[in-house]
Amino acid sequence: MRCRSCLRECEDDFCRTCSRKIFNKDKFSAKLDFTLPDIAQGTGDVVKRISISGAQIKFSLRFGWKKLEPTDRAGTYILKPATSMRFRLFRDMPANEHVTMQMAKQIFKMNVAESALMEFSSGEFAYLTKRFDVRKDGTRIHQEDFAQVADLCSQNAGSNFKYESISYEEIAGLIKQHVSAYIVAAEEFFKIILFNYLVCNGDAHIKNFSIYSPNKEGVFVLTPAYDLLNTSLHASDERMALDLFADEENYESDFFSANGFYGAPDFMEFAKRIGIVEKRAERFIREMTNHLDEMNEMIDASFLSEEAKAKYKECIYDRARALEIS
Repeated sequence: MRCRSCLRECEDDFCRTCSRKIFNKDKFSAKLDFTLPDIAQGTGDVVKRISISGAQIKFSLRFGWKKLEPTDRAGTYILKPATSMRFRLFRDMPANEHVTMQMAKQIFKMNVAESALMEFSSGEFAYLTKRFDVRKDGTRIHQEDFAQVADLCSQNAGSNFKYESISYEEIAGLIKQHVSAYIVAAEEFFKIILFNYLVCNGDAHIKNFSIYSPNKEGVFVLTPAYDLLNTSLHASDERMALDLFADEENYESDFFSANGFYGAPDFMEFAKRIGIVEKRAERFIREMTNHLDEMNEMIDASFLSEEAKAKYKECIYDRARALEIS
């Protein structure tokens, strides 16, 4: 048996470390006491639509009597089932997001939201993430995604504003304005962009990056990364959700001109523009391509179907080649 969070061998659904970290319990079951139809029929406004692109649904959960239950207020967990049947391998969506988040956390040491793979009483998987904007006493931490920071919405920036209103370079500019320890945050942001490219996350739009003030009101840092998954398993998304550069129409690297997609030279230029030292940028890129064996092992240990595992491996090998530094 493997832990439904860290994927390491254990005797129960969760190892003790993960059970304590995610649920504050020495032992916790991955089995939910309800089915997807139960929660969908009984939650009303609890249901919210999310990407890929706006097609999944999510539910808010909190602890009731020693178990997780749906709620329309004071939720401390978010549950995302596999409901989008129009996508390829849609049943793999929860396991996809779960293993991708775990690779980011364990292999690349990124700061990510705590996550687990739960199971409805009818047997289907659902992805669970613990909210990082809620303190232990239940109070909320001030958080804003970068659409809010930039004051962008469908009314002032069009219906596709999440993808077309801003570039990753411009998000870095907003980070510089609002986060005091900018260089640390810029490197963290750079690594998230690289990771998303490596794992084929074509849905990392403006609302999937946020800042919050967990320690002192008004002092902002980047939130843990969230919504990381390989979207190419399910849909023919763009290679990246946003343009890398603010002047994308006027700038094109030799690599991009020759291949039609981003590669290491583009990410080096991006790093330069957002203030990351060249040697450190090179190191971060090399680190992304030096862990393919570990990624394969974690994919094999995951709860993905065999077809999804094979496709995931193909995806990361393709992207790793594009990230090779000559």
